[in-house]
Amino acid sequence: MKILCLSNNACAEPLWKWLEEKGHEVIRASEKLDIDWCRDEQFDLAVSYTYKYILTKELLDALNGNVVNIHNSYLPFNRGASPNLWSIVDGTPRGVTLHYMDEKLDRGYIICQKLVTEGDGDTLASSYANLDKCAIEMFKSAFEVYDYWQDMKKLPEGKGTYHSVKDTEYITSQIDTYDMKIDELLTKLGKRQ
Repeated sequence: MKILCLSNNACAEPLWKWLEEKGHEVIRASEKLDIDWCRDEQFDLAVSYTYKYILTKELLDALNGNVVNIHNSYLPFNRGASPNLWSIVDGTPRGVTLHYMDEKLDRGYIICQKLVTEGDGDTLASSYANLDKCAIEMFKSAFEVYDYWQDMKKLPEGKGTYHSVKDTEYITSQIDTYDMKIDELLTKLGKRQ
């Protein structure tokens, strides 16, 4: 397969290498996409993981609608920015999701998802690393049954939650280091005594 791999974070690189080792042609992109280029390249699949740009309906169509996102949240909870932080702050279900992308942010059909528990004494960094590890493992398992993704897909259930980058600014202003323990952040935010 010819796979477009979209990311803005080094955490995605092991997954892209794994796809190459499986014999797929991997094209990496971290900048905004050009619609004509996407159309001309004729990708079989596009995978977004930590990609910071929103894909418009026109871009999704240029990629033949076969675009998936790996999102570090248990959708429909914590759509949008900083899902790990929001699952901690709001106490919402925490996990990872592989879903088809459509023009609505983090609302496309879900292929698979997994709940992930936070460990005692976790820091913000270790919590994120755990979600990242689970997300990559989930994608690898799901990719083994790629031919069945269309049969597996389902709509997210419930309303869930959404947070923008702007919503997250206050929380991130309270973080001195990502080595901060989760309990310490929650105490600082008045969520725990």
